Amino acid sequence: MSSPMSSFPGSHQEYRTAAPAGISVLGMAAPLLDRRVLEDMERDFPDSMVVARFADDFCATLQGKLDRLGAALGGSDRVDAHDAVLSLTSSAAMVGAQRLSQTARATERQIAAGDLEAAARSLALLCGCGIETRQELQRTYLTHH
Repeated sequence: MSSPMSSFPGSHQEYRTAAPAGISVLGMAAPLLDRRVLEDMERDFPDSMVVARFADDFCATLQGKLDRLGAALGGSDRVDAHDAVLSLTSSAAMVGAQRLSQTARATERQIAAGDLEAAARSLALLCGCGIETRQELQRTYLTHH
């Protein structure tokens, strides 16, 4: 994740601080899953199984979202890549998949900047994070519902 460029007083150079996608500027990885998001959602529905189905649907559709992003990046389709990564980002955030959402936002910034090559390189990281997220959701949430 990049912070805005800043100029230091008395210098004529600009410095950019950056951390890898999914890592905060303090060097700590975002948690894979924030269960509070799902717990909050459960309070909004009379039947908690609605939320469990939502989480299960997220797991079931995650690979398709990643495949769509990969195809768009492979075809250098910036518009479809942007749409695909926004879909991934928003669905990850809605289910509490913090690290995946954060990593997808970093990829979205690369796409918005027109750097499809960097975005394509980040796809392996997104896929790995997606696998870990799906496993975490299944292990810590879905097996209890």
